[in-house]
Amino acid sequence: MSCGAGWRLGAGGVRRILAIRRHALGDVLVTLPALQELGTAFPRATIDLVVDPPFAALLSGLDPCVRVVPWPTARAGAGGGWLRELRAAGYDLAIDWLGSPRTAFWTAISGAPTRIGYDLRWRAWAYNVRVSRNRACGTALAQYAGEAFLDPVRALGVAARAWRPATLRPAGAMSAAHRTWTRAVRGWPRPLVGLVLSASWSAKAWPVEQAAQLCALARADGASVLFVPGPGEDGLAQRLRNASPETPHAPSTTLPELADLLGLLDVLVATDCGPRHLAACLGVPTVTLFGPTDPRGWNQAHPDRVAARTGEPCSPCDLVTCPVPGHPCMTRLTGALAWEKVQALLARRGVLRDRPGRGEGEEES
Repeated sequence: MSCGAGWRLGAGGVRRILAIRRHALGDVLVTLPALQELGTAFPRATIDLVVDPPFAALLSGLDPCVRVVPWPTARAGAGGGWLRELRAAGYDLAIDWLGSPRTAFWTAISGAPTRIGYDLRWRAWAYNVRVSRNRACGTALAQYAGEAFLDPVRALGVAARAWRPATLRPAGAMSAAHRTWTRAVRGWPRPLVGLVLSASWSAKAWPVEQAAQLCALARADGASVLFVPGPGEDGLAQRLRNASPETPHAPSTTLPELADLLGLLDVLVATDCGPRHLAACLGVPTVTLFGPTDPRGWNQAHPDRVAARTGEPCSPCDLVTCPVPGHPCMTRLTGALAWEKVQALLARRGVLRDRPGRGEGEEES
């Protein structure tokens, strides 16, 4: 289907939908509003949502019409069992939000009469409704990714609403240790500021020294700061302990426990990573530290979604590793600048007194 063409399905004739949204947690969460629009448009349909196994428990509290399917499954390598399952399911509609060669093949093998995906090289063959990724009829757009994820739904003729975060209720079992620990956190002085430094790309990493400066400024203003490390971040956690020994660290959590913990915060300061999208789904204000990635694409235009950046001429670049000596887009993003963003946000919400003044040489985003 060419850009701008129409394609409509009768809502009553769609009973089973395959929705593929694998890989990064942030991408999965930003896609959920599009999934909800799909469910509204086809109220009689059951939606099979294929995600990576770590995300399944977190998403188990979605609408009852959504069946979360973790992949890989036990049948994934068992003589083509997964492919046979896809083929036998009798899907009326399939949407591939990932657009990898593997998921394009899954979409094709499903045999769904209507198959929607992005018009990408080596993958477009799998779809009979093709959508340009983050583009409109050949014109490049710098739009929020959530709107781009709504485009495949709109290609069906669905009048989808403008993107807004999905409302996510923490689902899944909480350990007794987690419940005990979070009860203690509720008694800490407010405001409670969460700090997440996860970086799937080295170019997204924020220097620990700047994080320590943020923690010191927050404590000086009477706030509590909680560092929330992710899996495999023991080395990062130790570096922060060395730089800021007064900053407490959260214990390891499951994703449902992480959601429960983030829901306690007054604000989350984070790199461009999955947990800050999770915070948004929980209604927690965020200050996101942007360097190589574009806040226009990955930060919702909303007063509670604040982007902190330095405005380097090379940023955003979307490079996984930084080729510029000194990595200026992140190293020049000081803890003082980040804390001023937090102050302004919390002052607007009536949580913290605003403090004027900005460090010399620091820019607004």
